[in-house]
Amino acid sequence: MALKSRFLEVFHSIASCQAIYYFTIVLAGVPELEKPANSYALSITPVFETLITALVQGFFTYRIRILSGRIHLSAFCWGLGLLRFIGGMAMSAEALLDVPREPDYFVLQDTYGWLITCALNIGAVLDVVICVAMCKYLKRMYSAYNFPRSDKLIDRLVSWTIQTGFITSMTSVAVVISFQTMKHNFVWFALYTFLAKLYTNSLLVSLNSRPAHREIVRAPSSNPKTFKWDSPGSSRSGSPAFSRPGTPHVTIEITQTTTADSSTFLIPNLSRYKDGGLRVPEQAVYNLNPSAGFKSVSV
Repeated sequence: MALKSRFLEVFHSIASCQAIYYFTIVLAGVPELEKPANSYALSITPVFETLITALVQGFFTYRIRILSGRIHLSAFCWGLGLLRFIGGMAMSAEALLDVPREPDYFVLQDTYGWLITCALNIGAVLDVVICVAMCKYLKRMYSAYNFPRSDKLIDRLVSWTIQTGFITSMTSVAVVISFQTMKHNFVWFALYTFLAKLYTNSLLVSLNSRPAHREIVRAPSSNPKTFKWDSPGSSRSGSPAFSRPGTPHVTIEITQTTTADSSTFLIPNLSRYKDGGLRVPEQAVYNLNPSAGFKSVSV
């Protein structure tokens, strides 16, 4: 996916640079009414921008599908992405058909301005939906049983999601505002050129940060979390208890280790009986020393 985005980014840069060179250098000194308001380079720039946008938004929509485990919100995002894709391609097609008619003094912008506006607004709405959904489902990953560094990783993911979604959506809105207020110049195109770059960077940041995220999780933690459960005869109130009578007091301290050791083992997810009691699976105590008693378990 990173290779595809870079491939499209190269052609987008070539087309946008050619359009900027044509309107600022080649047409310099041409009377205003005789200047073409369109070119083939300008017309194909939305093709590459639309493909990059669809690729990046589709990637983050797939992440929502994985995090949520549901298809409804993902289908809604894919629907908006499809409308954004159709709008961008239609905008490029109309621009290509308009090139032979130049100079016509911004007839394309006056006639099909609504299409450009709708496509960019849909993209901005989709960016906001993706950002809110990602933050919502990432926040659900917080748990009292997480390692401290896992919480740090979730905080970083939420922060990056807000930043990337906010930047791309606000850039789309800025392009729409500049286009609607200044249709007869190319200020909007200067902002539009950066839009595809921002989408590409958000994708590459998400992909390239994965090794650093793995290191955060694997790094040893100096602040282990401790959880206690009392036996049925305990006088403490509000503590969940084992459902088997006579079970001694249990303290489970959760820490993190990256060194293999024969005495270290992993406790599976703890489950509860219907009455609220806690049940420790049998395989969790295979390597315990019976003479020492079942007092604490370190993972």
